[in-house]
Amino acid sequence: MSQSEHIQINPYNKAEKIMSTRLYYLLGISLISLLLLTSIYLQLFEGIIPCPLCTLQRLTFGLLGILFLAGLFLYARKWGRLIIDSLLALSSILGIFLAGRQIWLQHVPSPNNECGVSLQYMAQVLPFNELIKKIFEGSAECSKQGWVFMHLNMAEWALVWFVLFLLFSLHLLLKEIKF
Repeated sequence: MSQSEHIQINPYNKAEKIMSTRLYYLLGISLISLLLLTSIYLQLFEGIIPCPLCTLQRLTFGLLGILFLAGLFLYARKWGRLIIDSLLALSSILGIFLAGRQIWLQHVPSPNNECGVSLQYMAQVLPFNELIKKIFEGSAECSKQGWVFMHLNMAEWALVWFVLFLLFSLHLLLKEIKF
């Protein structure tokens, strides 16, 4: 039997592809868990209270985690992998937008920034369109640099991670459509 015939009838190729995709999803869940646990640690033990944009970024990381978890269960079907990978890319883009807006507010703060209230309170008392407007206008909390690690603050680290997750999801998506 020649080498080319052996490759064509190898039953492990499909299993290796599925397993590697499943491991990618497991890696994604692990990274998201680590990021969320770090943010919770910083909030509870270091006293860093998240602003509304930080809270939305955390929710976006949580959404990515849920999608990676769903990918573990839908990995066997190609349509499942395509949907999950597309939603991962869109969620990463949303995170990039949110983190980018916060970085913009930190570097170009508005002179009329007032101290804001929590996202939960605003969601209870404001109509949805005003809530969105208030969040993206930012508040004094959103313009604070806060915790810094390796010369990047939390919003900048969130942007780095969202970009990495976007590249990660595009890799998975392109692997499925075989470009």
